Amino acid sequence: MMSDRTGRFEGGATMWKRSKRLERGEGMFGVLIALVLVFVAVTAGIKIIPLHIHGAEMIDAMNEAANFGGLKPVEKLQDELYAKAQEIHVPVKPQDLTVIRNGGYIVVQVRYQETVDVFTYKYVYNFDKKIEKLVF
Repeated sequence: MMSDRTGRFEGGATMWKRSKRLERGEGMFGVLIALVLVFVAVTAGIKIIPLHIHGAEMIDAMNEAANFGGLKPVEKLQDELYAKAQEIHVPVKPQDLTVIRNGGYIVVQVRYQETVDVFTYKYVYNFDKKIEKLVF
């Protein structure tokens, strides 16, 4: 390829036109797929993340109940734990909450299951936590 006085190469304009013609519109399919994937991820996150946040709040309530295990009766701790679960909209039944004081230890256990639909997939969040602490 030789250049003329203007610094342009011979055949450069036709090569540029040919390459632009072949690339035209090919990026739109990739962008469309990326947008669909982002939409699916955001929608799934909006439905799934709150379940994990409620689980973390439940663990905090369990820790608080275990910390006050030596000061309050077991029934009161269980009632407070159930009230907290209702406050944060956790689908737990009273029989799924267990508070046991055994000697110098207190055991707080909570089990529940929550299901959400993410498009056609059913996501099941299983919460089964047990906290054991010394009673002071």
